[in-house]
Amino acid sequence: MSDKKTGLTRRAFLYLSSMTALAAGPAGNAASLNNISSPSNKADEWNRLLSEVNEFPLLKSLFSRRSRRFGWGMNIPHGPLKYSSDLPPTPIDDFERSVILAAGLGASGWHHGIPHSSAQEGLCNYSVRYTGRTVPTAAGIGNSDMFYTQDDGTYYVSTRDASQEGNWHEKKLNAAETLISTVKTHTKKLSDQRIDPPREAPHYSTHNFWNGNTAGSTLFIPVGNVSEQLLAMLFIVVGSGYMTYDDLNGRPAGKLQPFLQSKLLDSKKKYPLSYLEQYILTTCAVEMGVMGHNMSLALQPLGLGGWFYSGINPFTIMGASAKAGIPGLGFSFEKKDGWGVPNPLGIEGLYQAFSPPFYKDMRSAVEGFLELKFGKGGAYDTFSPGPFKNNQQVKSSASMPTDDVIDAVVATAEYIYDTFGKFPGTVPSIFVRYYTQAHRLETGFYDKYFTEGNYLDTHKRNVSRWLEKIRYRTSKI
Repeated sequence: MSDKKTGLTRRAFLYLSSMTALAAGPAGNAASLNNISSPSNKADEWNRLLSEVNEFPLLKSLFSRRSRRFGWGMNIPHGPLKYSSDLPPTPIDDFERSVILAAGLGASGWHHGIPHSSAQEGLCNYSVRYTGRTVPTAAGIGNSDMFYTQDDGTYYVSTRDASQEGNWHEKKLNAAETLISTVKTHTKKLSDQRIDPPREAPHYSTHNFWNGNTAGSTLFIPVGNVSEQLLAMLFIVVGSGYMTYDDLNGRPAGKLQPFLQSKLLDSKKKYPLSYLEQYILTTCAVEMGVMGHNMSLALQPLGLGGWFYSGINPFTIMGASAKAGIPGLGFSFEKKDGWGVPNPLGIEGLYQAFSPPFYKDMRSAVEGFLELKFGKGGAYDTFSPGPFKNNQQVKSSASMPTDDVIDAVVATAEYIYDTFGKFPGTVPSIFVRYYTQAHRLETGFYDKYFTEGNYLDTHKRNVSRWLEKIRYRTSKI
């Protein structure tokens, strides 16, 4: 039964009444809740919420984090926890989404780079970017970014080069509209549709048919550029005298004899290719995992449901089934006989692999990578800003790799691409695997089946506030 005047179900109406009383606290707060949905009060509402977020204790976020999977509009059709939500799927708003994105990959100023390497005389040049973010990055390479999909479309967010914006917590997280505006400047809309695969295998794991990427939710999709990570690591490996060795085929990874003769490489210092590629895939995965975990922590002060998981097929999400009428992010792929899965290459000009077809060959890819680091505006451009007091002097001591080092990296990269048909050879060029989902929490489900304390006061307040918004909006129709 529904209330014709407001469009709410009887349960939602009663729920609104009880939750408003529960969450309002002192009488003064109850009065403010009545008008909280008014457009003229939106900025004030967001700033009050931002204050709560800034004051929420870190340890409370850590110890209250749960996978709260049941959101508004969801349904468990059978079993001991059978439940159907009659609350409407309701998207998170600009403020909530911006806080989550800031937690996942917000800028924190400059990172410190690697102060010293015994393999180099001057400033260690391993880092690719000096952008400090909320997520750690191996050797300061810093290529991880984010996609997300929701009811109104699919988006890409990049903060890889946001270092000159300073620390967002100090400069952006003090006013809600400033934070929202900042996040929007780093966001590009890719389509007007949610990525919405059929709710069946192989697109979803069976335990995520009912709740993964549902209407009203936002699905955050971290992404890592494994090809860039490998190029950066090859320069470290070669610069330290190691010979990359193809342990799968039992031979050096490339025509490396000239570099062994020149003593640039040491045949006794073998670096197994399979281990190297597992290593760089792991560094990407860790960065993406921390990104997802940070966003999960941000759900707690916001009072949102959601969780960190992997139960949606990443190839479907990236777009490998587009020809079957199931669009994803729009990635390009390589497919060859003998491969168990296609190789993701990313989106040209947006987030792409350092390999053909985006580069003529692997030498061109290496040259593009070096331009990123040492070209105009790059990490080691002496006129680009950075973390050091005497930036120009310190950066001027960082040397471009010698021609021999570059040639040895090119030889290894060409070997990998020619031998395996892709770069890297045994792991994906671009990596997507984990997700953080945010949605409005169906507290009625937890009240019915779980012991007390399985959600926070912030969840109660969020539910109360958004039920009031529904009442306000429907009363204007």
